[in-house]
Amino acid sequence: MRANSRGKLASGLHHPNVVGVFVTVLLGCVLAAPVAQAVRPAISGGGYHSLALESDGTVWAWGWNVAGQLGVGNSANTNVPVSVTGLSNIVAMAGGYYHSLALKSDGTMSAWGRNAEGQLGTGNNTPSNLPVSVPGLSNAVAVACGETHSLALKSNGTVWAWGYNNVGQLGIGNSTTTNVPVQVPGLSGVAAVAGGRENSLGLKSNGTVWAWGDNYYGQLGIGNNPNTNLPVAVTGLSSVVAVACGDAHSLAVKSDGTVWAWGANVYGQLGKGDNTDTIVPVQVPGLSSVVAVACG
Repeated sequence: MRANSRGKLASGLHHPNVVGVFVTVLLGCVLAAPVAQAVRPAISGGGYHSLALESDGTVWAWGWNVAGQLGVGNSANTNVPVSVTGLSNIVAMAGGYYHSLALKSDGTMSAWGRNAEGQLGTGNNTPSNLPVSVPGLSNAVAVACGETHSLALKSNGTVWAWGYNNVGQLGIGNSTTTNVPVQVPGLSGVAAVAGGRENSLGLKSNGTVWAWGDNYYGQLGIGNNPNTNLPVAVTGLSSVVAVACGDAHSLAVKSDGTVWAWGANVYGQLGKGDNTDTIVPVQVPGLSSVVAVACG
């Protein structure tokens, strides 16, 4: 277990309007379903910082703040929740390793923190310790962060990506990093997105899952290990209702309540009774009636 030297646990959290609902944590910070345009109180975790969304549409943050990822106008760490400056009417948020995203009820987005890889989507690489608007992006209904890349799902079922792209985690057909949102080609009918460390997942409304980016440990679930810079269907998965990405493994929940896992398993994170990696989804034994998943 990691220590709490950077204040991520924030034992001082006593905001009565914050209630837990499932979100994927760490580098796959994501709402695992499209966001209705009403506030759903939620929590999300970045690399060493945490975010909480209150029912009044404000966001609170705590933990490590070296790159301004708390959005409070400075780079001081805090071990108690502080209000993110200037944010209101937020319906969803996500945390990357050194950056954060927030989705407003009008479908626009704000971002803050590190921006060396363009993960804020502002058209430049200037970091910000306060929320700044992501220009040119509208009608978003869900957001997700990887380590240094960002994802947005629009109401028309398309996915947009920006930030670091060294192994194709943006899914745009190349390995070119971009500091503005770019549409992921060939992907439509998407209902949810998830971001892993350097890979991404898209869950379609037909229950299939599509993956792209880093595949060293088989975290794309496509039956082999080469990376891919375009979305590829995850092998053998159907009737999926929720997805999550971890550092190098992935999870899915099916409509029958079963959980399926693939990717790195050196610490048993796939939950299948051994420590062997797998390049295709395998059912997690002993679990049933599951409705949500999250990854560390």
